[in-house]
Amino acid sequence: MNYNNFSHIKPLKKEVWDKVNRNYIAKSIVELMHEKLAEPMLINTDEQGNSDFRLATDSDEIYYTFSGQQRALDYLHIDKQSIKKFVNGESVAVNNAPAFYTELQQTFGIKPFTLAHFVEETLNTLYADAYIHQKGRLTADELANADYQTIEHQMDGHPWATINKGRIGFNHSDQSKYAPEAAQRTQLAWLAVHKTRAEFKSIESISPFSFYNEELSLKQVHDFNQVLIQQQLQPEDYFFIPVHEWQWNNKIVLQLAHDIAHNLIVPVGLGNDEYMCQNSIRTFFNVSEPKKHYVKTAISILNTSIFRGLSPKKLAIAPKVTQWAKDMLQGDEYLKQTRVVLLGEVATVAYTHPQYSEIPDSPYQYQEFLGAIWRESAENYLLEGENIMTMASLLYVDDNGKSMVEALIEKSGLDAESWLNAYLSAYLKPVLRIFYKHAFFFSPHGENTILVMKNGVPERIIIKDFVEEIVLTEESKAKLPNDLVDVLREINDELAPLFILSGIFDAVFRYLSNIFHSYVGLDEKQFWRQVADVILEFQQENPELAPKFQKFDLFVPEFIRVCINRVRLLTHGYSESTDVPVPELIGTLINPAAEALKEDILA
Repeated sequence: MNYNNFSHIKPLKKEVWDKVNRNYIAKSIVELMHEKLAEPMLINTDEQGNSDFRLATDSDEIYYTFSGQQRALDYLHIDKQSIKKFVNGESVAVNNAPAFYTELQQTFGIKPFTLAHFVEETLNTLYADAYIHQKGRLTADELANADYQTIEHQMDGHPWATINKGRIGFNHSDQSKYAPEAAQRTQLAWLAVHKTRAEFKSIESISPFSFYNEELSLKQVHDFNQVLIQQQLQPEDYFFIPVHEWQWNNKIVLQLAHDIAHNLIVPVGLGNDEYMCQNSIRTFFNVSEPKKHYVKTAISILNTSIFRGLSPKKLAIAPKVTQWAKDMLQGDEYLKQTRVVLLGEVATVAYTHPQYSEIPDSPYQYQEFLGAIWRESAENYLLEGENIMTMASLLYVDDNGKSMVEALIEKSGLDAESWLNAYLSAYLKPVLRIFYKHAFFFSPHGENTILVMKNGVPERIIIKDFVEEIVLTEESKAKLPNDLVDVLREINDELAPLFILSGIFDAVFRYLSNIFHSYVGLDEKQFWRQVADVILEFQQENPELAPKFQKFDLFVPEFIRVCINRVRLLTHGYSESTDVPVPELIGTLINPAAEALKEDILA
C-alpha cells in the first residue's frame, strides 16, 4: 500500500468537517421538524418573526437550542450559526452529526439496527459534502453563467432527504472517480451479451443495427464484432451493452461469473466517447458528442433509500411507455405552445440473472445488476440563444450567501416578481396540462426537470426520467394499451392531486419560496400568491377542463403530509423487500396557495 499519497483525504480538514456537520445537523432539524419527528419546544418568537427553540434528547444532560424563521408548509429557515449543543449545562462544539441521531435514538424511536446503517449513510454523506466544500463551490454569479454539466456537478443533492449522498458501496477512491461532484471524464466499457439472456427494446423508429452503428460508429461496431469472431462466436447472437466500471468490478465479474465463463457475457472494449456523470450518478452525459443519447447504467449502490440498479421489467417497457406518452401529447396544441419536451427513453437492453430471477419474491436489487437505458439528449431540442440548467440549481446558495435565483434575476434584467412569473408559467403550466388533460403524472422535482433559459429567464422545461415515475389516474388507466395495463402504477383519484400538492408544492416550492423570501427579498406570501395566480390563469386558458379542476382541487385548505425520512428511520429501515420503499403519510399541511387565494378574495 502506498501511504505517501494522501490527497484523497483533504476533505477531512477540521474546519471543513465541522462545517458540513453543522450544515447536516441544521438540515436534519429542519426536515425532521417538517415530518413531525423532531418536535422541539418553542421558547420565544420576537416581533421580527425570529423563533427560538429547545430540542431535548434522550438524556436530561444533553439538549440543543437554535433559532429560525417559520415559513409555510411547516418549514423552518434555520440560522445555522445559532445551533448550540449543551452537555451538563456547558456549551460544546456542534460538529458531530451522527451523535445528533444517537442522542435522539429513543426520542425518535429508531431501532439499533436501523440507526447503525443510518449512521453509516450519514458519514458517507458528510464525506461527500466535505469533498464538495474542500474542492470549492462556485459563486452564484459563476454558476448562473456556467454550462449544463458544470451546474450539475455543483449540486448539493436531494433537498428533502438528509442522507442524500449515502452511496453505500463506494469507497473513498470511488468518490473521487465516480461521484458527480468529482466531475471526472470517463469512458464506458462495453459488453456483448447473448440474446438468450438479454433483450433489446426500442421505439418503433429504431432498429438495433442502425442504433449501434450511430451510437458507437460503424468502425467501433466492427471492432467489437471482431472480438467475438476471434473467439469463434457469432456477432448476430449478441447485443452490446455499456457497463459502469464500478458495477463491472463489484458486481458483474462476481455475480455473473458463470455467464462470463460460458461466453454469454463477453467484454469487447472501451467506447471511444467520453462521458461525465450527472447528479443522479448512474446517468452519463456524452461530452464528446453532446447530441448523442444520455446513457443510464446500473450501479448497485444504496443511495437515497434505494439501490441504483436497473429493473429488467421496467427496461422492457420503457421505450413503449415513451412512445405512448409522446403519441398522446403530440397532438396537444396547448402543450405545443408551452414547448415542453419529454426526453424519451428510446432504447434499452436488459439482462436477466440466471439464478436470482428464479427466486420468487427475492429482493429487487438482485434482479438489477446489468442493464442500460439510452435517453434523448436535451441538446437536440435547444434553439439559438438558449441554454439549459437543472432546476435543482434554483436552490443553490453560495458561500457568500448569494442565491442562484438572485444571480439569474440580475442577469435577466427583470424584477423578482416578473422573473418568478416567467418561471412559474414555464414550469407549472405544462405539468398541469399533462395532469388535467391526459390524466397521468410523474415527479417533476428539481433533479428531473431541466430549465431552458434565455438571457437568464426561464423559457420552458424539458422533463427527464419521467418513464419510471409515471403514475396513472383511473381515467388514463382505462385508456392504456393492454400490454401496459399491469405495468404502470395507478393511484386512486382521491390521492391523485398529491402529485402536485406534495410533489411540487411541498417538494419544490417549500424550498424555493424560502429562497425568494430569505435571499431575494420577495415575501413568501407574494410567492404563493403568484403560484395561485398562475394556476388560475391556466384554468382560464383551459375552460373545457373545469370539471377536473373541481375534482382534483389544488386549492384545498389542507393536504396530506408526505414523509420520506421517516420511512428510512422508522417504517422501512434497511429491511430488504421485493420493491422500493414508499413514502409515509402523516397528518396534513396547510395549503399556502389556498391561503393566498383566500386572502386575495377577502381583500
